Amino acid sequence: MSARRLAPFGVTVFTEMTALANQLEAVNLGQGFPDWDGPDFAKQAAVDSLQAGGTDQYPPSAGIPALREAIARRYSPRLGRELDPDTEVTVTGGCTEALAASFLGLIDPEDEVVLIEPYFDSYPVGVALAGARPRFLTLRPPDFDLDLDVWSAW
Repeated sequence: MSARRLAPFGVTVFTEMTALANQLEAVNLGQGFPDWDGPDFAKQAAVDSLQAGGTDQYPPSAGIPALREAIARRYSPRLGRELDPDTEVTVTGGCTEALAASFLGLIDPEDEVVLIEPYFDSYPVGVALAGARPRFLTLRPPDFDLDLDVWSAW
């Protein structure tokens, strides 16, 4: 059971694809279900961390500082500027959580939000949770350019 405001959205495309892949005994390419274990060094690092103790507490809401610092070091050169790990890096439990937090933090109720189609299926859900109204702008072949006539008519 979910909130009534989410009823129009049904289940995610990942739920549908997983059910279909299971039904057909197919490889599920929809959500990233690898059919192999992670690398041994990564599993051993997790074991070592747990055995070392002291890491069984919730992290700060923005993420563990050492991880934010590592992310800033990794992406600063790629972005061509220094990232501040304390103010410009937040760690989430995945893309959907990051999107939901962004929508809730940046969109006010009754705002209009332009969603460029095609889009990830959680975008309209995030817009609805924020109390905003989606406006849809579809990219069309062959160039997949934004139709500025539609855009300016708004």
